[in-house]
Amino acid sequence: MPGFCAACRGALILLAASSLSAQQRPVTPAVTPFVSVNAPAVALTHVRVVDGTGAPAREDQTVVVTGTRISALGPTASTVVPTGTQVIDLTGHTVIPGLVQLHEHTYFGGVRQMTEMSAGGPLLYLAYGVTTAMTAGSQFPYQELNLKRSVDAGVLPGPRFLVTGPYLNGGAQRTGNARLLTSAEEARRVIAYWVSEGATWFKFQGNISREILGASILEAHRLGARVTGHLCSVTFTEASHLGLDALQHGFITNSDYVPGKRPDICPPENMRIQADVDVSSPAVQGSIREIVANKTAVVSTLGVYETFVPERARLDSAAMEFLDPDVRKEVEANHANLAKGGLTVPPRLLLKMMQWERAFVSAGGLLGSGSDPWGTGFLPGVGNLRNYELLIEAGFSAPQAVQILTLNGARILGEDAARGSIAPGKVADLVVIRGDPTRMPGEIYNVVTVFKHGLGYDAMRLRQAARGKVGAS
Repeated sequence: MPGFCAACRGALILLAASSLSAQQRPVTPAVTPFVSVNAPAVALTHVRVVDGTGAPAREDQTVVVTGTRISALGPTASTVVPTGTQVIDLTGHTVIPGLVQLHEHTYFGGVRQMTEMSAGGPLLYLAYGVTTAMTAGSQFPYQELNLKRSVDAGVLPGPRFLVTGPYLNGGAQRTGNARLLTSAEEARRVIAYWVSEGATWFKFQGNISREILGASILEAHRLGARVTGHLCSVTFTEASHLGLDALQHGFITNSDYVPGKRPDICPPENMRIQADVDVSSPAVQGSIREIVANKTAVVSTLGVYETFVPERARLDSAAMEFLDPDVRKEVEANHANLAKGGLTVPPRLLLKMMQWERAFVSAGGLLGSGSDPWGTGFLPGVGNLRNYELLIEAGFSAPQAVQILTLNGARILGEDAARGSIAPGKVADLVVIRGDPTRMPGEIYNVVTVFKHGLGYDAMRLRQAARGKVGAS
């Protein structure tokens, strides 16, 4: 994870008159220390633009932001910048849309004492360009709803959170983190309650029945909410026929490919058997076509599974500085013990996950992405950007990888008319990156400024404030 150089601030050449300061947007005292750009109109000039649509990068562009919206985009030589606009020369920089991410958490899991991340998680997400974060199951649903409200009210900086509420599951298990559902009637009641509390998505785990999942999807849709899942007892194709909105993790969790799979039963070999499945086989390709035909999206989480591959897993020393000291010790121990037991992912399985995602997109499927922070050293924000590198390794072009991280996420949320790409009229959620990540993927981490609703946040200040806090309660 490349560091931030002091000279990078020199790229932000502010040419506006001092009188503009009187017209700045009101910002709460808690957020003020992190805001580096606050003007009624801002022009980002001489910048490389990757607009999120999958189109090639455009050089020497100007993006004009007026208030909370993008008001103009075009070549710097021909784009008119209104008088009084704050001009920021971004020569040598790249701008992409704010990341729209779909498997995020406000707690840090995979450690003995799972803790909520309200102290450092939101800061780290925003510092690395995540401006919209859909949570994917909550350990602490009311804490999560309160965290969302705090960010919305400006009590602390962070991405715009969309809340899934508590994990939902079935089966006879009476311990764990999920609300267990035993009937369709109970599922409808639970869904309605959490919609009334503010949840807009729901996430199901791997022991749910088709009957209860189907009833839940119908009820959620009736109330204007959506449903996702880390499934096993219900296969991907079955869930897509039930109308599930988004499948989490992709190929590795899809029990369609387990021989002798029994209805509504999670086979114990799931997430292992896939290592020996031929992704190019007619059966697998047929299942992909079914999922696509049913318009069910998939959320890629390649990065977190890479941390379970002993041959590839590594701890980024710079990223580890963000962890609470006690949690860091446990993460380092988890990493050291990776090959001694528990879930490990063979390298060939990670490559098959990549192959499956390429095939899904080639068939017309809608692929988004998310991080799934975990105690193997996979952190908010940093992990979201690692997915960019892995999507390129999987065979997607750099503009396609940006699209998966941004516009595709907005499409899955049903928000693509407002955000997810850089175009006049859209919300000004933007990420300024030093360098050219389309040529050098590792430069994606060089985030300098993150615009959220037109306000520019200093990424270095956010990172400094998050240091030592991720995993702290």
